[in-house]
Amino acid sequence: MNSDQVTELRKAHITGTMVAYYFICHRKLWLFAKGLNLENISGNADVIKGRILHETRFNRQNNKEVAFDTVKIDFLHYNGQVYVHEVKKSKKFEEAHTWQLKYYIYMLQEKGVNCSAGVIHYPSSMRREEVNFTPGDRELLMKALAGIQAVLSKPLPEKKAGRKMCSRCAYFDFCYI
Repeated sequence: MNSDQVTELRKAHITGTMVAYYFICHRKLWLFAKGLNLENISGNADVIKGRILHETRFNRQNNKEVAFDTVKIDFLHYNGQVYVHEVKKSKKFEEAHTWQLKYYIYMLQEKGVNCSAGVIHYPSSMRREEVNFTPGDRELLMKALAGIQAVLSKPLPEKKAGRKMCSRCAYFDFCYI
């Protein structure tokens, strides 16, 4: 990827949520990017559980969200280098969670921060996944970011996915009713 393409990606204002949605559902990504954020208003039980878990877990450890540019990280810790931490409700979308965390690592590196690893916490299942960011991941992430731009450049969202997971999505009513 050349420097002009990287500059264009920066102008696209891609968020970590968009990166995750790219790996989950392109329709959801497109709708979210166009301003339809149903995660914050959904009455979906899974969405509500996830929000409560996110707001209450790790509060006792004095961990604070870190936000810059288009990034909002659940919390960071330092142990010789910076480690990114994300809290998720379930491992159902582990690949999406992993790439969201890798995007945060990439964005920190772009700011000159020494960071090449992080942890995804799944408190409901008492699990945690360590994630390392490799040089090969940078190239794959650039391809995903270009893919996100391609999805967002379309005049209309993709057709509804019609997958089992759709019934538990915050966007279900919008897509199916």
